Amino acid sequence: MEFHLIIEDDRIIEVKFYTEGCAATKSCGAITAALVKGKTIKKALSISPSEVIERIKDLPDDHQHCSILSVSTLYRAIADYLLRKALG
Repeated sequence: MEFHLIIEDDRIIEVKFYTEGCAATKSCGAITAALVKGKTIKKALSISPSEVIERIKDLPDDHQHCSILSVSTLYRAIADYLLRKALG
């Protein structure tokens, strides 16, 4: 999974994701993207896998790890942004 973010003034104004995963992974990626669009970096970093799970009705127990994948991938994308920003 990959997230691509457009950030202006520390606010995520556009977010897209890509995955070749299963339907549950795609759903979790879409929910994660929807949850962070328009949010500040700080607010985006407070999103948890459980919030993603709560938004998906009937996510099977054996696919709940997909929410962890989507949120941790988002965090890595934000970390990449912050590192690039710090390095100028």
